[in-house]
Amino acid sequence: MQESARSEKGLLERVLSIVTEVRAGEGGTAMLLAVNVFVLLSAYYTIRPLRSALLLPVQIPLPGGRVMAGPEIQSYTGAILAALFLVIVPLYSAFASRVDRIRLINRVTMFFVVTLIGFFFLARLQVSPTLVAVTFFLWVGVFNLMIIAQFWSFANDLYTPDQGKRLFAIVGFGGSVGAIGGALIASNLISRLGLLPMMLLASAELLIALVLTNLIHKREQRRPKAVVGRTDEKPLGGASGFSLV
Repeated sequence: MQESARSEKGLLERVLSIVTEVRAGEGGTAMLLAVNVFVLLSAYYTIRPLRSALLLPVQIPLPGGRVMAGPEIQSYTGAILAALFLVIVPLYSAFASRVDRIRLINRVTMFFVVTLIGFFFLARLQVSPTLVAVTFFLWVGVFNLMIIAQFWSFANDLYTPDQGKRLFAIVGFGGSVGAIGGALIASNLISRLGLLPMMLLASAELLIALVLTNLIHKREQRRPKAVVGRTDEKPLGGASGFSLV
């Protein structure tokens, strides 16, 4: 039986089996997930330098003539972000339990794409620089956790526990490379193009990730349910993604 399973493996499965046990039909989805998280983390690390760059020049006048500068504002945003997640996580989990996973991912990802493009134009036109800088700093913190939690919820729902133990190593490697790649992209392009165009680049990367997610979803829908051992059309595990992260 094992020899028969091995003979059904394609070239991709045989290559990936060097790293971990990959069975017939598993290689394509594992690689697509790895590329997906690569693009997502690349998008995050592309815009990560912008949050501090926009906030550092900010100065907020306080009563008594004191001025709160960017670094001091940054120290307070952690507490604000923690308070935001007390509201965001339950709302996201409640929404995730009411819609199927692909609609949820499409809507949440498009929200981040649209708002990121909005930040680009607001910053470009210098509309309320202080408000934009503080809001963008908080937005990046929310984006970082939510988009990755959503991805791991999606991957967790696709795989059985046994598959996850074997295949998450491949997926995780894609994320590690994406983090490095995004940082390299930012360091090389910021000096040439400036800070703000990184927002548009990250938006394009998010759209690519969204296409990959939908491709994976359709690919898994075509697989026999007896093989994958799951129901493809079900709500995404909202809280589980945050727990995994």
